[in-house]
Amino acid sequence: MATALHPQTQMTFKFGDEILPRKYGFPMKIRIPTKLGFKNPKLIAAIFVTNEYPGGYWEDKGYNWYSGS
Repeated sequence: MATALHPQTQMTFKFGDEILPRKYGFPMKIRIPTKLGFKNPKLIAAIFVTNEYPGGYWEDKGYNWYSGS
């Protein structure tokens, strides 16, 4: 939650004054500057909130969950 609520975390639907184009992540892009680049989502299929940590793509491959600050 600390990462999601960080003031620099952005959920973007527009680029300039236009709807975000597909090449920039349509329909939505999430930018998390407190995480290393490989931890930033490339495609958002769903967002959910939970008190249990479900793991993830990189964690399932042996990387640590926190990568970044």
